[in-house]
Amino acid sequence: MRRFITLLAILLAIPTLGAAQSLEGVWLGTGVRVIGGPDDGQVTTITQPRLLIYTDAFFMWAFDGSESGRALLPPPDQASDAQIGAVAREYNSVGGTYIREGATIRYNQLVALAPNAMAPENQPLVREIRMLTANRLQTQITNEDGVTLVLTYRRLE
Repeated sequence: MRRFITLLAILLAIPTLGAAQSLEGVWLGTGVRVIGGPDDGQVTTITQPRLLIYTDAFFMWAFDGSESGRALLPPPDQASDAQIGAVAREYNSVGGTYIREGATIRYNQLVALAPNAMAPENQPLVREIRMLTANRLQTQITNEDGVTLVLTYRRLE
């Protein structure tokens, strides 16, 4: 009976321990899985830098969304607005504060490359986040068409 109670206590404690895992640290994007739409079931390995950084209450993300790396620009006095715009469209960066409650994370975006992300009507940005292990996490984004991207990250040591 004692073994059964010990086993039961461990099984009941595991979900609690998983929920308490810290997000603090630097996370590198490793993969994307598509649910729905024409690419349903597609799994892609992320090859360009995609970083999430969490401290006690602050976050920052920086994503290179290009497929083969962003183009280098000519010297600043020679780069056209079109060249700068093309390179900027492939980059996403946001920083601010966050609150985590279980599997829900609420981002308050204080600074962003895209100004609309900082608008009061776009606050907070709410996402679900799952700690798969102490060093792997997943979050997901669903667009207006109902297509969900499941993003996987690993903790950098």
